[in-house]
Amino acid sequence: MVTSFASRLSRRRGSLVFLLRSLVGASLVLAPTGALPARPAGSHAAAPAARAARAAPPSRRSLERALNWGIGAIDADAAYAQGATGRGVTVALIDTGVSAAGTDLLAGLSDKSIDVVADRGEDGGARHGAQTASLLAARHDGRGSLGVAYDATILSVRVDTAGSCSKACRINGTNLARGIDYAVEQGARIIALPLEAPNRLSQIEPALVRAVEAGALLVTAAGNHGDPEPSWPARYAADPRFAGSIVIAGATTPSGRVARWASKATGAEHRYLVAPGQNLVTNCGRRSCAKVSGTSYAVSFVAGAAALLLERYPQLRGPELATLLLDSAVDLGAPGADPVSGTGMLNVARAMRLARTQLAAGASGGAADDRS
Repeated sequence: MVTSFASRLSRRRGSLVFLLRSLVGASLVLAPTGALPARPAGSHAAAPAARAARAAPPSRRSLERALNWGIGAIDADAAYAQGATGRGVTVALIDTGVSAAGTDLLAGLSDKSIDVVADRGEDGGARHGAQTASLLAARHDGRGSLGVAYDATILSVRVDTAGSCSKACRINGTNLARGIDYAVEQGARIIALPLEAPNRLSQIEPALVRAVEAGALLVTAAGNHGDPEPSWPARYAADPRFAGSIVIAGATTPSGRVARWASKATGAEHRYLVAPGQNLVTNCGRRSCAKVSGTSYAVSFVAGAAALLLERYPQLRGPELATLLLDSAVDLGAPGADPVSGTGMLNVARAMRLARTQLAAGASGGAADDRS
């Protein structure tokens, strides 16, 4: 059984615009998709270059900062002012792969990045992985756009089915489970899953359990169909087997409203928050950038926020990271967790303050590692 969806490409001011349409069938797809050269099977990204002393925080007036409206929307500048940039944190991105060339995050790609499909070769797969990676960790280098956790390391795990990305990328549960297990084996503390399916995926449940037991935080996409409830595997967030270690990312517009096309929080209100997901500029090359929308891209913001927290407080485990992100969200709509926006809008500054307060309160004998 196969799930797919259509995306529409158009040119607008030199950028590619991706518009999600619909989901059909019954397996797993990325949400949303586009077409891009992905890394060859079995190849690795270049090892991260040696990094110089930490640069000054990005100016709010700089072009790379201005290109990513989402950074201001989640109040990430407060974290940068405290020196949090994601340095030393590895985020596993389970997606369509990230090309080692032609991206503004090359220095942040792990040399452990892989393609779980053997002998695929360079097949012109989807741009989706490069787009989500760029929003998460594009370098602060004065060029292109800026990622939320711009000093984080991306462990790219490509899992899409070979040859499936001409119209829509497909993933089978076996490869997805292999990707999750690989991320855990490599010590990734944050696992981003910017994908969706209409049905339960029993093949990946043991891998999810192993990720939770390892202390990882999993960030999942709500889905792009405007349904009252999230898609799978996001719905696993409400399953007690996963110990509160899964967070669902819904999407907001630049005006701060929940996107009408984003699947909502019914049934998982306390495990769901929203983040920027519409009209985002990403994956800038020499002459153009992509302009994208989808809950996949909200995953990048939530995972990036978690990386900022984890750099400052490396003792945090998945459930603690999830609780900090969810409890510090800015309430939207009806008071408290609600079926539309869940716990509210991601806010990095509030999450950092909450972490500092809670860890200091429980730090009898120095359990907290507050580096501010």
